[in-house]
Amino acid sequence: MAINWSNVTNFGQIPSLANDASNGTFWAGMLYMCWIIMILIMIGYGFEVALLVSSFIGLIIALLLVYSGLIAWYHIVTFVGIILFMFLYIIWSGSKKN
Repeated sequence: MAINWSNVTNFGQIPSLANDASNGTFWAGMLYMCWIIMILIMIGYGFEVALLVSSFIGLIIALLLVYSGLIAWYHIVTFVGIILFMFLYIIWSGSKKN
């Protein structure tokens, strides 16, 4: 698979070439791989904390990637859903302890 460099006229088109070569999945895949790595790095603080913090950081990165036109909007919904679910889970599990 070769990349046609003759279509690149400015520096801003270089990141989108990775998506063109991978049918639009490169940056989404990188986002989710970084999210999993952040979970594994922070698992020592507890699973809930690791999932919340990595999802928040993933949400920020996803917003930047969406605004740069590298991924679609529906990838943001994944992180928002995980954050909302974890908030509800923490509230529910906290009420059971009392």
